[in-house]
Amino acid sequence: MTTTHPYRRRRLAALTLAVAANLYASTAVAAPFADHIYVNGVVYTVDASDSVQQAVAIRDGRIMAVGSDAQIRALAGPATRTVDLAGKMMLPGLVDAHLHPLGGGALLRSCSLAYESLDTSAIGERIRQCLTAQPLPAGAWLQVQAWFRQGMPAGTDLSAAVLDSIEPTRPVIVVSSDHHTLAANSAAMRAAKLSAATVAPSNGKILRLPDGRPSGIFEDGAMESVMQAMPPLPAAAAQAQRRDYALAALSALNAQGVTTFLDAAADPHSLQTFTALRAEGKLTARAHFAPVITPDQARQPEQAAANVGKLAKRYHQPRVDGQPDIRLTTAKIFMDGVIQAPAQTAALHAPYLHNHGSEAAPDWRAGDKRGELYFDQVKLDQLVLALARRQLTPHLHTDGDQAVTVALNAVEKLRKVYPNSTLRPALAHNELVRPADYPRYRQLNALPILSFQWGKPAADTLDTVKPYIGHERYPYLETAGKFQQAGATIAFGSDWPVDPLNEWFALQIAVTRANPGEADRYPGRLGDDPGLTVPQAIRAFTYNAAYSLGREKDIGSIEAGKWADLIVLDRNLLQMPATDIQRVKVLSTVLAGKEVYRQP
Repeated sequence: MTTTHPYRRRRLAALTLAVAANLYASTAVAAPFADHIYVNGVVYTVDASDSVQQAVAIRDGRIMAVGSDAQIRALAGPATRTVDLAGKMMLPGLVDAHLHPLGGGALLRSCSLAYESLDTSAIGERIRQCLTAQPLPAGAWLQVQAWFRQGMPAGTDLSAAVLDSIEPTRPVIVVSSDHHTLAANSAAMRAAKLSAATVAPSNGKILRLPDGRPSGIFEDGAMESVMQAMPPLPAAAAQAQRRDYALAALSALNAQGVTTFLDAAADPHSLQTFTALRAEGKLTARAHFAPVITPDQARQPEQAAANVGKLAKRYHQPRVDGQPDIRLTTAKIFMDGVIQAPAQTAALHAPYLHNHGSEAAPDWRAGDKRGELYFDQVKLDQLVLALARRQLTPHLHTDGDQAVTVALNAVEKLRKVYPNSTLRPALAHNELVRPADYPRYRQLNALPILSFQWGKPAADTLDTVKPYIGHERYPYLETAGKFQQAGATIAFGSDWPVDPLNEWFALQIAVTRANPGEADRYPGRLGDDPGLTVPQAIRAFTYNAAYSLGREKDIGSIEAGKWADLIVLDRNLLQMPATDIQRVKVLSTVLAGKEVYRQP
């Protein structure tokens, strides 16, 4: 099937808004005055033509008009507050279409390995420092975040034996930065009653010793086998902790210029916590949530979809006054795991390669490992159709090219069964894609949600992926420009806390595809992908991400009639070297006309 590109669909509406804005400005005597005006700026609107204006007027939280300084100053009355942008750049508020806010907040408050490439000795020293700096009560577990598993020296890994040498008595778990691997010491595994007889779930793997006992490494769904044994905090303390995590996450997001986000694996705790903050008036971003449907739950697809529908009935609370709200219109489906070694749980069409030679004389040949596809085609089709019947949008984790193909097949099925459906299914990550699948995203209006920061030469692309997929597949690793060339509507999702929260670093990588932090070790660009232009990247962070959440009529661009979600930057993205974009600082973040962040 074919669909009309969203840019064209909105052109008439954009022109109508522009005419309305001009009439508003030209009849300022009769029109109500603005509450705020921003003047003397570089206002990059992200409208249909990416126009650049000078000034913006706001009334009742909405953008009243956009235009020249003279036009906007004409809308100022005696009580209007005027902000001189002094030539600074203004953009729409960023929309992060895939992250995990409570996990991000927990990272900011927890023992962390800080995403660094560490060997077992350095990891041990960090964990000992945490135990010394933050003494835990008796029986409490130590949870360590941001373990960069792919950055460990070749041939090394964590295990129960390694962690036992660091802390043998207190349960310790270490969560990888991609949140697809957990390492546990023996005390944690004893508490979880894990043994050689323990059966791994259908969506995960337990690595084992030669005698069948768990080695201490748990991947994907098997992580829960350990996590479920953690002693819960008292209810009041747990609630207070989650509230602290959520507030820390919101503060960090606002400082980056994010005004809307999707929690891409929401659990009831996340929904409860952010709903409570909204009731307190402390929700400072528009919050969207996607509860997870597991493969086991999907065996009864109608019931699984109905359960998400029940959560939506309870928590979906859109507002019409522009203030931050809670929305639940999406369900998360993990199709596979991660493509990087040593996990290699991303589902591929052709097997991963393995070195049958030596490091000095490598001999890379295909084995029998293709990763893990957690949903087969029939099961996924049934689930996606069940969600569509309830007007719920599937948001699919697709790392490997086989997972991508199967997910696109399910979207194609949805379009055939429900040709008038307005749902916008999203495929997150898309780390490896077959050439034949690129045009299908546009044809099916399936949206690639990309974490641009991964598209650079680094340990997690060159060292732990490239040799395992070979030269033929390598050009289709972590692409962005190839999606743009195929006409897909690309949206950005940081996947925080899988990586540090740095939207501007990610935007730079989308354009340069180079690694500024490790240029000596990993020079040049990643592959032959052309990357994006700066305007294309900005659109992925704003209008397109809003479109992916069904919010493009309200947010995502600076146009008359939309909510005044705006950010002011310390420099002009259009007049600076792309290699400096990571240095951009947000000076102010505005949500529906109200400032929620100002640079100290």
